[in-house]
Amino acid sequence: MSLKTARTLTVVYLALMTFFVTWPGLLPFAHVEPFVLGLPFSMAWIAGWVSGSVLVLYLLDRVERRYRSEGDPARGRDR
Repeated sequence: MSLKTARTLTVVYLALMTFFVTWPGLLPFAHVEPFVLGLPFSMAWIAGWVSGSVLVLYLLDRVERRYRSEGDPARGRDR
């Protein structure tokens, strides 16, 4: 995956997350029941998006590290 594609997909995910965890995007999912792992559904919905953002940002970091190490050798090392 190219660096530009990874960054674009990250921005799209974070924009969707922002919409779906705030009003009005949360309205269709703002239910107390069913409970998911003991959490009300609306809270589990938000926790799922936030957990997904951790994964997306980790994957973006891996792509960025790969491109840093392939480019200038001095920039691939820790600063």
